Amino acid sequence: MIIVRRYTDEARISKLKPPIIIYGRRKTGKTFFVKSTFRDAIYLFVRRDRSIYYEQREELISYDEMKRLIEEGKERTVVVDEFHRLPEDFLEWIHVKSPENLILVTSTLHLAKRLLGKGSPILGLFLDYQMKLIDERDILLNLSEKIRNPKELVEQAVYLREPILLRWFGSDLIEILRSLRYVVPSLVGEIFTEEEKELSKRYEGILRALSSGRATLSEISTYLYSNKLIDRQDVSSIKPYMKTLIDIGTVERIPEYAGKRYYYFIHSPMIDLYYYLDEKYNFSESELEEKYFVEKFPLHVEQFFRGLISKVLGMRPFMIRKPNLEIDLAFVDYKKLRVVGEVKWKERIEEREIRKIEEKLSRYKGCRKILVVQSRDCIDSEPREIEVWDVEGIVKMLKISE
Repeated sequence: MIIVRRYTDEARISKLKPPIIIYGRRKTGKTFFVKSTFRDAIYLFVRRDRSIYYEQREELISYDEMKRLIEEGKERTVVVDEFHRLPEDFLEWIHVKSPENLILVTSTLHLAKRLLGKGSPILGLFLDYQMKLIDERDILLNLSEKIRNPKELVEQAVYLREPILLRWFGSDLIEILRSLRYVVPSLVGEIFTEEEKELSKRYEGILRALSSGRATLSEISTYLYSNKLIDRQDVSSIKPYMKTLIDIGTVERIPEYAGKRYYYFIHSPMIDLYYYLDEKYNFSESELEEKYFVEKFPLHVEQFFRGLISKVLGMRPFMIRKPNLEIDLAFVDYKKLRVVGEVKWKERIEEREIRKIEEKLSRYKGCRKILVVQSRDCIDSEPREIEVWDVEGIVKMLKISE
């Protein structure tokens, strides 16, 4: 087990004062983060049966006593975790009382967004804060104190952005990933339960399509139709499902540069890897060798650096995928392409491959060009007009900006 400091979340939430709604997908570390950030707060947890556990007293309290605590303890912050399980009149009570010492926590994203939107009884009373996976910069900084090998550091960071996997830190990465056959089905089921949605074959089919490399709506609909999960091969029929998956934080979409389409990806590498292995090798019912787990490492590493560099540069990521050209990294600022790059996740990059990268990126005149590698020792020759970003240099950069 390792304790990971979420510097980015700490910095952002320090700018907010209660009342706050904190929401996010199941198992993203909301409870631990809230407890460690608001150490002096009264912490109340609402169980599935609607009973309320007062952690500091180690006892159950009534609904009326909870409301009294909030009203009378105005000088002390009160956290109500999984508040959506409370009776419906709780929101009306908040509307009337307008408590300023309250932090509400929920795993139900669609509810949080509805409460913050038009027609909500608590509209305008709360600031909102969404918890996602651990920020790429934060996990890299934390693990860099424990892991020196750049390849191992990044590959662990990719998957340990999932707080649920941190308990196994120190174990072999492949052994950690073997546990996904038990962890992911339960987690995904819980996500949909919290959203009051059924994990239908159609939703699961979309996750399987995405994990197997189908990234556009047309590719996804073709997959679903061929597997008899939709009645007709029609993009419009799957858009509501895609919207739900995006809204609950399971899927992300990235726009195409100089185009109109979007590319869709499973947000969590952990969930993506599970469905990839199950779709291709029946992972849920089979013991797999190490070679199968590493097949998707390069793609997940690329996605990791896309997110990290986007935040370092303060630019929005875009996709460049054409029949005769595919660029790993593309970042846009003020609607203009500013940075392009490649990620080469291998222990040796020969000179001829460097020349190919130079030729590919040279098409983008006036753009900053980046090559991401494990270590400078991996490249046979220094590329021309391309910045080399190795893991050691990236970590140093993050420490300076911390």
